[in-house]
Amino acid sequence: MAAQDLPPAGADWIGNWLELLLNRSRDYAVILTDPHGTILAWLSGAEHLFGYSSGEAIGQRIGRLFTPEDRQLGVPVHELTTASQVGRAQDDRWHLRKDGSRFWGSGVTIAVRQADGHLLGFGKLMRDRTDLRTQVETLKNRLQVEVEGREQRELELATLAHELRNPLAPLRTATTVLQRLAADDARLQGPVNIIERQVAALQRLIDDMMDSAQLKAGKMRLLVQRASLQQELLTALTVVEAKARAKGVELRPILPDVSIGIDIDLDRFQQIVVNLLNNSIKFTPRGGMVWLKASADSGHAMVRVEDTGSGIAPDLQPRMFELFTQGDNTPSGRDGGLGLGLALVKDLVALHNGTVAVRSEGVGKGSEFTVRLPLVQGSVGDAG
Repeated sequence: MAAQDLPPAGADWIGNWLELLLNRSRDYAVILTDPHGTILAWLSGAEHLFGYSSGEAIGQRIGRLFTPEDRQLGVPVHELTTASQVGRAQDDRWHLRKDGSRFWGSGVTIAVRQADGHLLGFGKLMRDRTDLRTQVETLKNRLQVEVEGREQRELELATLAHELRNPLAPLRTATTVLQRLAADDARLQGPVNIIERQVAALQRLIDDMMDSAQLKAGKMRLLVQRASLQQELLTALTVVEAKARAKGVELRPILPDVSIGIDIDLDRFQQIVVNLLNNSIKFTPRGGMVWLKASADSGHAMVRVEDTGSGIAPDLQPRMFELFTQGDNTPSGRDGGLGLGLALVKDLVALHNGTVAVRSEGVGKGSEFTVRLPLVQGSVGDAG
């Protein structure tokens, strides 16, 4: 900048520049009032935002810019009082234009005082943020719809579980009868074995549904006792061995030699580990591997189920433990299920005062689920 282009010395040029800036700004409304809230200055941004010309606005009370509801509540007076006592008052609310339309104004009212503290009046600075308010309202509405939808799905799930229990009992009885007949007729053994497996799968599904409903209702209690972590993990492996063998997936435990004692509900802990193992087996192709690992630090046990399966897309990972979540990146011919297993795992782990997390490098790169549980349980029992 050349010397001749520099502004003149003194403060006058700052005031001139500031006046030009404020008068040309259409995005920000700047309003000056006396101590009683009567408008003294109405810059062009205010005219653009509210629709009143300076002639229409100057001399009017600031309250006319507020909605009738806020005027009835005394908001305009309270805002000036707050600014007078504190120095400033935040202003984020609906305001009224000349044509009767409303906009969401975001700004501040500042008390203007002389050096001796005498109150000269107030300055109100504001901009239109209706766009932001609309986004917030849209997100709130979406969240409300999601919450209501989830509650409805949980209610339907509990109802479905109760309905399914009724036909299951005669199915189990019929399966027992067929097993006896199959002992004398080799032709029946194959079909009966299929029926038996499917009835068992249906039983597990109903049990998961009932447990999920109990957890959501806060009615599940834990029966905690001291157990060997390694022994419980080996027990879980025996439960899923047949499924892994039929799928052609190798199971490999990697457990510490030194026994780890942990306070757990044995049945619920088995549900946690078996569900994680079944999940990995389901999404691991033939010839793949599933590892079951364990370790401990001074206060927690870590159980990890790692696989060489289909992996999890990054956008799906944050939702893996939500009810009814299912990914699309799974092997063909998979048993999709209802997405209950991992949601149940999360709730049961939380009931043990623990956490569960998932990690995957992406589709086709396997996954690892990590459960972290306190070695010694304090207050556990009631869900919810």
